[in-house]
Amino acid sequence: MGEGHDGAAKELRARLEARGDEVRIIDFLDAAPFGIGRFVRWSYELQLRIAPWTYELTYRLWYLLPFLWGPMVAFDSWLPRRSLQRDIEDLHPDAVVSTYCLSSLVLGRMRKKGWLRVPVVTYLTDFAVHPLWVHPSVDLHVAVSSWAAKAAEERSRGGETRAPGPLVSSRFTGTLPDRAASRVALGLGPGERAVLVVAGSWGVGDVVSTVRAIARSGRYHPITACGHDEKLKHALDELGVGVVLGWTSEMPALMAACDAVVENAGGLTCMESFAAGLPVVTYHPIPGHGRENARYMADAGVTQYAHDESELFTALDELTTPGEARDQQIAMGKSLFAGDVSADVCEVADRGAAQRELIPFRLPRTPRVARRVAAAAVLVYGSLTVGAQAVAALGVGIARPPRNSLGQSYVGVRIDANELADPAVTQRLAAMHVTAIVDGQTAKASPESVRHLAATGVDIGNGGWGHGRRLRWDRAQADVARTGDLLRSHAGVRVHEFAPERRLDAFDQAWSHRRGQRLVLADHVFRPERVGEVQASKVYVLDGRGRSPAALEAGLAHLEGRMQGAGVTSAPLADLR
Repeated sequence: MGEGHDGAAKELRARLEARGDEVRIIDFLDAAPFGIGRFVRWSYELQLRIAPWTYELTYRLWYLLPFLWGPMVAFDSWLPRRSLQRDIEDLHPDAVVSTYCLSSLVLGRMRKKGWLRVPVVTYLTDFAVHPLWVHPSVDLHVAVSSWAAKAAEERSRGGETRAPGPLVSSRFTGTLPDRAASRVALGLGPGERAVLVVAGSWGVGDVVSTVRAIARSGRYHPITACGHDEKLKHALDELGVGVVLGWTSEMPALMAACDAVVENAGGLTCMESFAAGLPVVTYHPIPGHGRENARYMADAGVTQYAHDESELFTALDELTTPGEARDQQIAMGKSLFAGDVSADVCEVADRGAAQRELIPFRLPRTPRVARRVAAAAVLVYGSLTVGAQAVAALGVGIARPPRNSLGQSYVGVRIDANELADPAVTQRLAAMHVTAIVDGQTAKASPESVRHLAATGVDIGNGGWGHGRRLRWDRAQADVARTGDLLRSHAGVRVHEFAPERRLDAFDQAWSHRRGQRLVLADHVFRPERVGEVQASKVYVLDGRGRSPAALEAGLAHLEGRMQGAGVTSAPLADLR
């Protein structure tokens, strides 16, 4: 599931074999039947490339709904049980080590049930410790940092944890290739500051804009490693800036030649940079673990987290120039390498050397299978509905105010056909620079009024179809796609915001993403007769439907007065990001 997990396993194998131990690596995803593992790997990469917001949603789900952890572990254990059991029986190990979260859950459950009588060790590859990384029945969790070890101890309810540091090849911890020769090979001049841009073995993330920004500054020479992503390499070749490389095994030479690394995930290359003594900046991190790693690594002082171009250039200026800031960050990165994971694994293996007994999985009877299938169905449905609502409440996948919006509030006004036809209302909407939220029924009844309102410069938002549907998927399709198509065909308006009056779910997020409509979730909804206090950088919806045009106009005037009193101006929902 990425070079970070595989690379850690290969390095641990090399260290254990150097001690004289026998080691076998098993790909956990290959243990699942019917090609499910390949599908999981494919869908994960697809999420990161096409719809990264969906990965952020699923990543956060386990924090918001921790009670789903148990059914997930049971379901995850049921799928690969036969293949995993056969592999372990063939080897008769003294210990089993996992470098991947889902395999850790399965092995932990095997220990809990008594099916596995040898110790299990989980190696945590990231600074961020997700709930699915830790099982309380795992004998030992070893981590890349003391911060990750502490988080694992809390999640395992006091289980044994250690922080020996990252599993990195001696090619990075030892003497690097000659810097001068490496720079000449890359065509770098003596005074050029070279920045190595990496995005893992898959090349995911907003790499092109990162390289473009670094090159546009004129202060640094980007060296980009695209991994296995040939499309990314082709795009950067066409851009024609810096040095662009595909998959390479010469990372030590690249690090010797460069002055800093810019990365987006906190993965294996990041750990290798710490070992090589190269300062790291995180920029445009990928969703989920990428963003969490960025925060935790920056808090630990081993990286800098640049949130925009200005912060990126400030960090690179500081870290590519000899001085205290650069030296301190490099020292913090090197301090992570406090021990040897292989020594910890051998110590645990010695405890279980006399207990090589493996009790097979008990095959579930038909009623148990039915219950598990039903539980899985409930889990999936809950993730797509209640889970998505909870995650949306935290702002995941939702349009947000820009960072520089301290003097503005963002306003949408729900209107019906009667109010849409009133000139005083339309003039007030245009003067206030707000969004008119129109549902499908209103647009169908008054297409010319919608067209006229858009012609005056008023932003038009999608308010949904206007009445509900029983099936969630059908409801989302009607609200997002059908209403958007109707506004476009009948009124000539192309909408870019979807502001439903109901709770959101994953079906809304899927259809909105598919149709290019930003999801808008209001901080407060007012009625014309009850307009409350307002604040800057908040989203407000004034629902005027069912009121007279005069009442809506009075409510708009009241809202405008509230904003003037708060020292803010109104802006349309189109200005959200």
